[in-house]
Amino acid sequence: MTLRNILLAGTALGAATLLAGPALAASNTQAELDALKAQIEALQRKIDDVEIQQGNRIKTLEERKSDVEVSLKDGRPVFKTADGNFTFGITGRAHLDVGAYDQDSASESRFGGLRGNANFRRLRASLNGTFAKDFGYNIEFNFGDSGTESNARIFEAALTYKGIEGLNLIVGATKPKMTLDDSTSSNDITFIERATAVNLALIPAAGEARMTVGGTYNTDNFFGAAYYTMGVATADGGQDDFDASNVVGRLAYATSPKEGLNVHIGASGSHSFNLPNDEIRFRDRPELRVDATRYIDVNFSRTIGGVTFGTAETATVYGPELALNYGPFRAQGEYYFYNVSQILGQPDADFSAWYLQASWVLTGEPYKYDIKKAAYSGVKPANPAGFGGSGWGAWEVAARYSKADLNDDGSTILNAGGIPTAFKGGEQEIITVGLNWYVNNNLRFMLNYLNVDVEDRGGAFPNFGHDAVALRTQFAF
Repeated sequence: MTLRNILLAGTALGAATLLAGPALAASNTQAELDALKAQIEALQRKIDDVEIQQGNRIKTLEERKSDVEVSLKDGRPVFKTADGNFTFGITGRAHLDVGAYDQDSASESRFGGLRGNANFRRLRASLNGTFAKDFGYNIEFNFGDSGTESNARIFEAALTYKGIEGLNLIVGATKPKMTLDDSTSSNDITFIERATAVNLALIPAAGEARMTVGGTYNTDNFFGAAYYTMGVATADGGQDDFDASNVVGRLAYATSPKEGLNVHIGASGSHSFNLPNDEIRFRDRPELRVDATRYIDVNFSRTIGGVTFGTAETATVYGPELALNYGPFRAQGEYYFYNVSQILGQPDADFSAWYLQASWVLTGEPYKYDIKKAAYSGVKPANPAGFGGSGWGAWEVAARYSKADLNDDGSTILNAGGIPTAFKGGEQEIITVGLNWYVNNNLRFMLNYLNVDVEDRGGAFPNFGHDAVALRTQFAF
């Protein structure tokens, strides 16, 4: 081999060596990159798996959480399913009244001393809600009483269908919506007790725990209610009996239920065409029930020769309602007529009662009107006391005049000797002045002063009266 060939071969070998080095390095680097990429992909798969697992766990927790929603608005526990088809709530109210009386001599002579006392006027617990979305239920018991303690009794046990807008169909033991003041919740009434005119109107066919089938309907301005009622669903029965047959109705129109000046015009009525044992009795306590004494009273039942019998064939109650509210001012009144047709050839008996009241929220909160019941809701303080705040709640002043006339000189009833005598149930006038403190949405204090005067009651000491002062402590949720 020549020197020239040797030099060419060496040059070629060196060049090949120089070119092979970078290629080998590039091959090693690509392998490392591929391995790193594989590790990254494996790590990403693990991260994806973890995210999927955690997402499933979070979804499961959210599904479990949304199965039942719990709220405690104003302290009232309500349980609601996520689809809204079922709800369950617990409500309660406690009304504790304390009162004292200052009687005139005629009242003391006729009734003895009226009892100043502390009494749970109402002590209620209720289970209520909806099922299958369109049906509502309420089961409520009352442990309080009017003047004396009593065993727990049914206040309401009713089922309502709400599947049609504006229409509520109800069946069970409930209180038909009759009269303006009685359609207002006892938590929201302005005075400790409703007016005598209203209490008398409920006696034949309405009132608490009445076995009822009927319903209500409302639009934005109109309200109507109609019911067929029987006796009161109490364990001991009492005067009312399930043989009773009554119809009850109410109509109302409100000009501006939601805001501004609102005028309420309405009427209520009932007709009882099957009175148990032909008996009925109109009577009431003088708008305070700390003492159980009733001042005015007419009874369509007589005992002659040892035989007791009723003299009433039918009873009809009817009358108008009128109210207005504008901001923190409200006024309302109702007038009712009570007619009883008698058996045994006795003439019909006619009575009447009415009231007017006005109130003003000194702290400026507006009154709220609810067209769904054609009545007023309670005052909600803008600056409630408690809950860590420094508010003083809402303050309200009110006055009411009521009159009831249970005398009918033109009609008669047989006395114990079988001789026709005129009805002398008494004429009662009551002036009530009230001061209410709405501490917050759960607590209210009500202070009432009452001046009571009764005339022409019949019997010994026909004219009598008293003054009374009462305080109610009300807690509700």
